[in-house]
Amino acid sequence: MLGCQDFCGHYEWTFHYFRSRWGQDALRRLWAEAIGGESQQHYAKVALQAGLRGLYDQYVKTGEEEHCDWTYTLDESKNVLRCDMRECPSKGFLIKNNLNADEDYCDHCQGWELPLTASVGLEIVEHEHNHCGQCWTVYRLKDRSAELVDVAADIRKDERWRCGFIHRWEKDRRLPLLSFVSESSDPCDVLVQWFAANNCITILGDDIDSPGASREPPLHEQTAVLTTDNTYANRERCPVDPVAVLIGHDAANLTALATRFLATSPGRRPLLLHPYLPRMPILDFVSLELPRPIPILPLLIRCGLYVHQPSGANPGPVELLFLLALALQKRISLAGVDIHLHPKVGRLLVKHKKD
Repeated sequence: MLGCQDFCGHYEWTFHYFRSRWGQDALRRLWAEAIGGESQQHYAKVALQAGLRGLYDQYVKTGEEEHCDWTYTLDESKNVLRCDMRECPSKGFLIKNNLNADEDYCDHCQGWELPLTASVGLEIVEHEHNHCGQCWTVYRLKDRSAELVDVAADIRKDERWRCGFIHRWEKDRRLPLLSFVSESSDPCDVLVQWFAANNCITILGDDIDSPGASREPPLHEQTAVLTTDNTYANRERCPVDPVAVLIGHDAANLTALATRFLATSPGRRPLLLHPYLPRMPILDFVSLELPRPIPILPLLIRCGLYVHQPSGANPGPVELLFLLALALQKRISLAGVDIHLHPKVGRLLVKHKKD
């Protein structure tokens, strides 16, 4: 018999299967109907019987059974029920066991909760999660106004909240991930839109043995420089302003990167990217005044270019940049070599330049 967390790996693989086989809408139906509409109907039942109080009692009971490190705060006079999750046992199971089959496992919680709460006259006023096992949610009865409360257990006061990337909901609606780039909340759409004007990518990184490549500026405006964090931090190796920088999991590069990033005028700053691989060091971007990087694994997984191997070695930063260029269907230019990324056959076609 599976324990109360042991099923999470199977759960996540099922989400990935639905996404890849039948698409995003089918997965949303799975969350809404099979989870919210069937397996979690006990929440709807208690909410109909006793409103926020019923939901509070049921969640406290669930937390005790599943050993959730969370705090639920109820203030019926202000029409507010709040949850602050310090360490999600479900996402925590995936991180602990080095699992990352699906694009976004955390997305399923709102996927089943939103249709369920809406069906019983509740509204999720605010919700945020950082994809590292921390989140917070505020519920209210929809027919009454709510007065938000300040709580000592607010997870945003925890230093761990400064890690990861944030998805945010307001009044049952997920907000754009990066509104000045795209109105979409999907990181895949953000990446596609950011690189839309570029048909060629120059990759700079320590693993590329191409003398002088880092000194070659883009050939024209449609060529984007994409670099690793340690290369970006060294102006001699990356004298031009890149379009995007992949931040690895080594915190040693972060301070130097932040120094250059913050010294660059906002209009010329690169898009910061990160793999957010499980069981790797999580980085505090916020304390260095950096924007939280956009994840790249969702796009690589969606395009079938990345399958996480729990027992295998993680890909290096330059390899990840090549995979990203392939996912974006761009041409790669290196010193002396043109590498065309064929979107149909999924392989690199190398052609040496003529002198």
